[in-house]
Amino acid sequence: MTSFHSATYRLLRSEPHVSSAAVENAERRLGFRLPASVREWYCDDEAVDILAKYSNQDPPIPLEKFAVIEWNSIRLLPFKYENQGVCTWSILLDGSDDPPVYVDVDTDGKQWNMQAPTFSAYVYSCVWDYSAVMDQPALVQAQNEPFSEEAVGELRRHFSEQPPTCGWPGSTQHRFAGNQCAILVWAGEGQADWFVGAHDAKSLESALRTVWSLDDVGRSLYDCSDIGKAVLDRIRGGA
Repeated sequence: MTSFHSATYRLLRSEPHVSSAAVENAERRLGFRLPASVREWYCDDEAVDILAKYSNQDPPIPLEKFAVIEWNSIRLLPFKYENQGVCTWSILLDGSDDPPVYVDVDTDGKQWNMQAPTFSAYVYSCVWDYSAVMDQPALVQAQNEPFSEEAVGELRRHFSEQPPTCGWPGSTQHRFAGNQCAILVWAGEGQADWFVGAHDAKSLESALRTVWSLDDVGRSLYDCSDIGKAVLDRIRGGA
């Protein structure tokens, strides 16, 4: 059983397909051993495919193309690009076993900010966002006013908070899980993007009735699925 990525594989409902040859080849070429959590992840021969699948079609960098870059006297190891070239994600080579992930947002490497405190947390967040929210059969979305502290507090009261990340999209990505439903909020300075996903109509409706008045998000919600449309129509119709 994996140690750093156990929670991620529980989400995936699978076990890693371990093969260390590609990692060892990359390490010989780079001239150093990868951090423990990074090494563990890429020893799964499906690691790159998982990162590609649980993303917005953002292409991971294959191990054979890993190359260290330097920024402000720190060393970074890029491992994924945003699909339109807006962002690059990199591992901070700080000597820790589970190093932070930094993101450059459209500065061509001139400014990097922390996205996640550990590589394992970043991988978990990617898989969670798509398995728990984006790929659910019942999904609705909103582009709403900025995310208030009151809304954060209410979501924490009604749902189980998952690890947040920061940097992009928006400034902070908030995650909340409930009974057969999950909520992802990209909170930015002038806008919050909400995504509410659920396993079925009943679970989605329960979640939406709970969050409907938070930052008045109910007025901004729109459907991303047939189930989502039916639920929104039912709530707005007063049923």
